[in-house]
Amino acid sequence: MRRTTLNRGRSPSLLASRRLDNLSATVNDLFQKAIDNEQSLQRFQRFELQLLDVADLESLLEMLLVNSLDYFQLKAVELWLYDPQGTLGELLVNAALPSNLRLLSHSDQLAALYGRHPTVKLVSLLGLKDLPVLEGAKLRSAALLPLIRQGVLIGSLHFGAEGHQRFTTDKSTDFIAHLASVVSVCFENAVNQERLVRLSMLDMLTQVKNRRAFHQALDQEISRATRRNDSLSLLFIDLDFFKLVNDKYGHPTGDRVLKAVAQYMQGMLRVTDHVCRYGGEEFALVLPHCGQQRAMDVAERIRQQISELMIEADDGIMLSLTLSIGVCCWLPSDEQEGRQDKDCNLAESLILCADKGVYRSKASGRNAVHFEPLVLIRR
Repeated sequence: MRRTTLNRGRSPSLLASRRLDNLSATVNDLFQKAIDNEQSLQRFQRFELQLLDVADLESLLEMLLVNSLDYFQLKAVELWLYDPQGTLGELLVNAALPSNLRLLSHSDQLAALYGRHPTVKLVSLLGLKDLPVLEGAKLRSAALLPLIRQGVLIGSLHFGAEGHQRFTTDKSTDFIAHLASVVSVCFENAVNQERLVRLSMLDMLTQVKNRRAFHQALDQEISRATRRNDSLSLLFIDLDFFKLVNDKYGHPTGDRVLKAVAQYMQGMLRVTDHVCRYGGEEFALVLPHCGQQRAMDVAERIRQQISELMIEADDGIMLSLTLSIGVCCWLPSDEQEGRQDKDCNLAESLILCADKGVYRSKASGRNAVHFEPLVLIRR
């Protein structure tokens, strides 16, 4: 009688059907999670392959700090990089550093973030309030990815989301941890590659750019100037009677003179300007966003200050020297723009005219600055 009451309205077939429905729902949930995980894995793998394909540091930063926002549907991204010697700052000196990139001179902030054993951290809104990351962004959860190479914490990548369930402690961190490892490798490779490129573009004696780097810089600045309708100046500089310095005081003294002049000029100019050793005792300065008057002022200031510079020879005698400078400018005037076409070589035109200015300075008695108007040369 009691069994009849308990099972009233519940036939064995109905109970079995409900159990089967629950089992089916569980299987479907597991199947959907498996599909979601597979899609997430493929998405992470595609992004990692794109990262590994990046050749330079600026492109890598763009991938992480810009492209990842849409790719992973994030609200905010932030990157901290440990840069104790300022190497990254030097490599990126001509780049527009994004606001979500921080270069850290000390490791204290990274250590405070991860402790002694850095691992991926998933944090909710409450946890975010206690962390100095992604400040100013309206987030409800975040993932903090430690970047580690050879056991050293070199940085931290932060992903922020609006959803409070996007990054929670019950989520697996396998994909994100693997991404952090790939990002660390990519940064090491990109920095090493940038260093090699810099070395190939550096004049080892004077520590300024070499002739190859000069042509690259000039082409880049011409492209930027013509695209933005901006001014560009080129200075050619020749040390007067430099052969006499080598002949009278020896080549070690001549090398010291070249180094002193190069470093002095570099210290006088903007970080966006290019100081290059063109060859022998000749230097070339590429000055973006610089018109004729400013270029002449810069040239005259260099001429005057170098003439007052005293350099010690090997025998203790103090030397002074002078410069002959040629100046040429690309100006975005209607006249010049009208004359420029695909048959004109602007780089060669600037070089020839600036070099002509040097010869005119020498012909006028040396220790002079001469402006040579740009004449466009047709190929």
